[in-house]
Amino acid sequence: MKRLLPTLLGLCCIADASAQLKVQSVLPHGAAPEKTAPAVYDSTANIRTGGDAAYYESLVGQRILFYPRDIHADLRPVAYFNFLAETPAVVRIDTVWLRKPRRKVRPEDFRIDTLYSDTYRPRFYKDETTAACGCTTMESHVLGRDLFPTAPETGWFTPAEAIEGKTFEITGLKTHRIQGEAFRVFRLRSKEGETLYWYAHAGKDKTNLRDEYYPVVVEGLIEKYRAAYVGREFFLTKRKPEAPGYVSGYFGLQAKTMQGEENRLNFGTELKCLDLRLIGDGTGYAVPAFVFERKEDSVRIYIPLCRYPTPFGVEGYTLGSDRAFMEELIFTPSEEVYAQRAEEARKRAEARLQQEKEQKERKAALYRKYGKATAELILEGKVRIGMTREMCREAWGSPEDVNTMSGSWGVHEQWVYGTNSYLYFENGTLASIQNRPAHVQF
Repeated sequence: MKRLLPTLLGLCCIADASAQLKVQSVLPHGAAPEKTAPAVYDSTANIRTGGDAAYYESLVGQRILFYPRDIHADLRPVAYFNFLAETPAVVRIDTVWLRKPRRKVRPEDFRIDTLYSDTYRPRFYKDETTAACGCTTMESHVLGRDLFPTAPETGWFTPAEAIEGKTFEITGLKTHRIQGEAFRVFRLRSKEGETLYWYAHAGKDKTNLRDEYYPVVVEGLIEKYRAAYVGREFFLTKRKPEAPGYVSGYFGLQAKTMQGEENRLNFGTELKCLDLRLIGDGTGYAVPAFVFERKEDSVRIYIPLCRYPTPFGVEGYTLGSDRAFMEELIFTPSEEVYAQRAEEARKRAEARLQQEKEQKERKAALYRKYGKATAELILEGKVRIGMTREMCREAWGSPEDVNTMSGSWGVHEQWVYGTNSYLYFENGTLASIQNRPAHVQF
């Protein structure tokens, strides 16, 4: 691995930056690190896989947070060897005696051997397995280690706690090929000012998730979400059409309370976002999650940011399709919902007033045209023998069909209204009525 360092030394370096993110039952609370102005993150999504060189170059200057593991989870790996330091560190100094020590020791009697490691913050591990060291068999082979999934490994590796839960700034990147395998190499800077290199690749083994993904989030994304949600009220509107799986709008989604209990979250529920924290479920990493209070009953629930930690995660690793995840949901600010409801109420009131106005105007017009008695019948939707066709049209509306017969007796018309409702006219005057007794006046 030391031969890789010359290819990486030319990458640029940008000033360190860090951010404060509250941890829920994951890491001890400590003093908030000093904040510096980060590069603006111009996206509403985490780092994605499969991006081109220009896309990854756009991430330079961003701060990333490697998710910490849940304190209750028995997770592997316990160490990594895909994080390398810029400058090899002395990890051990051995004295090798070339001859049996004499009473008066001479320089030619011994040799000092200094052992260096290019691992970031190296720690010695003895008889750990490949899985425990955070690397797949393929990756270990590419990085120059002949390992098997169950083979013991002894050596200097980066402890998980040196990476997980820590913030780093991306100061450069490149693609590095070793033995035909391509690795995305991120040049990072720790909050202490250390430079290190992260060899990342897209996972392919869905059955070996603990080795294949590197759970990380861009802090700029977290800050965007924090500014957009925390302290505000929303209605859960619907699930995004592109979200995987099927969820019934009637049954809603599954979420967990802050006590870890399952809870149904229906669409149309009003929620207040209280906080954005790192929350774990006891089985994996603690991921960014939004804490909401349901306004109808004050129950507090949390919704994780996404289905699985990304980037470079195994596609297809999903939890239940009816789970609530922020990246898959559409929330509408409460003020917009209430404003829309107020506008709809205003339009209904306006339409009602207009209808009442039109009814008054129609009533006045009918009174003037037909007199009070006939006008009252028309307004009630009733007809009586002797009415003209115009009066009947005012009362019942236009017929669906008209059948006309002419003879020496004059003109006979049948007006058809639906099933078995008819008006019969003789020479323009209503002569008989069939059915529809509620609309008949004798």
